[in-house]
Amino acid sequence: MAPAPRARGGNALRNRRLTAPAQAAALIIAGGRGTRFWPESRAGRPKPLFSIDGANSLLAATVARNIPLIPRERIFVLVSADQAGAFRRPVKGLIPPRNLIVEPAGRGTAVAIAFGTSIIAKRFGEQTVVGVMPADHLITPPSGFRKTIARAITLAVDNPAIVVVGVAPTRAESGYGYQQMGRPVGAGFRVDRFIEKPPPAQAQRMVRSGKFLWNAGMFVMRAGILSAELREHAPALAAAASKFAQMKPRELSRIYRRLDFDAFDRVVVEKSANVIGVRARFRWHDVGSWEGLWEALRGRGGNALSGNVVAIGSEGVLARAGDRLMVLLGVNDLVVVDSGDAILIARRSRSQDVRSVIAELERRGLTRYL
Repeated sequence: MAPAPRARGGNALRNRRLTAPAQAAALIIAGGRGTRFWPESRAGRPKPLFSIDGANSLLAATVARNIPLIPRERIFVLVSADQAGAFRRPVKGLIPPRNLIVEPAGRGTAVAIAFGTSIIAKRFGEQTVVGVMPADHLITPPSGFRKTIARAITLAVDNPAIVVVGVAPTRAESGYGYQQMGRPVGAGFRVDRFIEKPPPAQAQRMVRSGKFLWNAGMFVMRAGILSAELREHAPALAAAASKFAQMKPRELSRIYRRLDFDAFDRVVVEKSANVIGVRARFRWHDVGSWEGLWEALRGRGGNALSGNVVAIGSEGVLARAGDRLMVLLGVNDLVVVDSGDAILIARRSRSQDVRSVIAELERRGLTRYL
């Protein structure tokens, strides 16, 4: 694929075919058990393998929306060793088998991104532009995602900076991180500051100002720029990352388990003086809980129903059934999920607390349901 011409202003992408530079690659972070989606998400079926539509997993959708902007051969999925077995079969046909990167242990996003990028840089070089993204977000339409990432890649080629994706807020959400938009930079803008999970009143003022976007947890940068930022803000991680790709498995495991760093946002991005933002041209949902999924999918009557479900006189319900018929009669604001061997019934507002179910099942020794 030929390199895309460099952007010369915010409109530069409008009149050319949507392509990415030949050195662009995608690093999809597929971590976490997804306990808030129990009973559909289990230890052997992590959240990225969860399916919203009953057909394709969140991971499969993430891979698909990168193509053809980034070819399949340059898309990588990173998982931790304890979950690698769950992912090996599902990634077949999605990416080349050698593009499944297995980190020795889950150590947070700062370490994961440093490790994954070091593997990609060894194969393609330090000038590779790596787009880092979670595997478990709901994003529509895919074409808008590709346009956004194309802009971010161009900005990363033209600037020695980390490019972050920001989403226009649809509500004053105090559980998200925000970025403040500064002066224009090409097709993006300088990020003046980051604010993590502001109080509700502050979030309302920020959203009303029109100067803030939600952080989408997506980062685009050259591998060499990441190395420089790590050397400045996390020198111990930088030193380890410079050797990751050359380490033998036993040495890698030993060094890896000693690493103790916070999330990539806090370790690097929020401290960097070289951060550029790009506004998302897609709809984004973090989908962190059953209520989050209901928020993303609700339709007429405020319901989000899938499978063999009949709802009568019911509102504000998320219901997911299998082959068995599920009938909802005169109920409101519930989550009802039938996974075949387990049924969850909860108030929708309590869906964030599903992790307490895991603790209770462990206490009772009901590990077959985990």
